Formats: sequence, C-alpha cells, structure tokens
Amino acid sequence: WAIVSMEKQMPQLKPLIPDLFPMIQLVAQDMTAQEIANVMWACVRCEIDSGASESMFLTLAERTFLEADFFKAQEIAIVFGASGKLHKHGAPVSHFLDVLPILSEVAAQRADAMIPRDIANTLSGICDLRNEVSASIFERDLIPILAETFTKKAAKMTERQIELDFPEVALAFARLQIHHRPLIKTIASRCQKPGMLRKMHEWGLCALTWSYTDGFPDAEFSEFRLSLRAEVA
Repeated sequence: WAIVSMEKQMPQLKPLIPDLFPMIQLVAQDMTAQEIANVMWACVRCEIDSGASESMFLTLAERTFLEADFFKAQEIAIVFGASGKLHKHGAPVSHFLDVLPILSEVAAQRADAMIPRDIANTLSGICDLRNEVSASIFERDLIPILAETFTKKAAKMTERQIELDFPEVALAFARLQIHHRPLIKTIASRCQKPGMLRKMHEWGLCALTWSYTDGFPDAEFSEFRLSLRAEVA
C-alpha cells in the first residue's frame, strides 16, 4: 500500500511489488480486514494481471472468509471492487468468488455506513463479476439495500460525488438490467440541475447516456436523454 501511495514520487519501487507476494502469503493468516483490503487495492493500482500469485490470492480469500464479520463498509467495497477489476485484468482471483456471497451478507448489514463511493465500488465489482457469479445471489438482499441507501443519501451528496458516483451507479444498474425506479429517477433529477452535466467528465456523460438510452429507455427520461446527448455532442 505504501509503495502504491508513493508511486508518483518513487516509480522505481513499483516493480518490487511482485517480490512481496511470497511475504504477503506468509503473513496473510494474521492479516486484519483493513490489511486485506489494502493489499487488494494496491494490486488494482499496480494493474496486477495473470502473472500474479494464485496461491497468494487463495490465502487472502481464505483469510477474508474467516474475518468476514470484522470487515467495515469501506473494506467490503474495496474487496468487491478490486475483485472485479483484477478479474478483468486476468488476475487469478477466482477463489474470491466463493467469499463474496458471504461478504455480501455483511455488506447488507453495513450499508448505512457506506459512503457513495463505497456503494459505487461494490456495484461495479458485482457488474465485473456477473458472468462468473450470478447477480441473482446479490439481487435478493444486497442490491436493493444499496439502491435504497444510495437514493436516501443522494439529496445530501456534493456536486463532486454526483460527478463521480452517479454515472457509475447508473451504469451498474443498467448493466445488471435492474430497474430500481426511485434510484434512477433520483439520479436523473439531480443530474438535471442547472450546470451539473457541464461539470461531468466525458466518461460520466457517456455512461449516463448509455444507461438512460439502452438501460432505461422509459419515455419519462426523454428530456434527460436529450440533455445528455447535447452535452456529449
């Protein structure tokens, strides 16, 4: 985690990370939830791929299973998000697929403590792994709770949170083909505030445009779609 944090100042340290995998495996059995989350996050930042140690991820997954009840909201979100991104890069994280359904039960209990970024990361991980772990495992309990929590907190979110988290959450629900009406209406409503769309990055605008065109083609969002297309153009 420290090496990744100093990546810009000391990029020469980054190649050393794979050499730490055997050491991580040795101490993983004593790792706390926060330490596991830090390792997973560092692996994402360093774009660890298929060359990573499968045995290290196996040990981390086993430790996550044992420590599941002690994971805090942010740590859960990091593990979900990191598992999805690492899987996309080809990293051998298949062992986490058995742990995430268990961790989702804890996530449902910790949902109120999640900030918008935590919810976005968790949903993003579920999306990235949807071909490996059936989303139905999470649809019954976790996803509705995350949707309700996000909708409830949306009114007090800052413009920065709207810019970063709204597109990712909307895209996740569109990709999962889940129509949680209060959530998608809230996202559209807040994004239509004067000047809000102009502050968004291209990725966010494209994510919202696709979500409200292919994912949520309802007529009630026609005005929002026109606003999005005008900004994208």
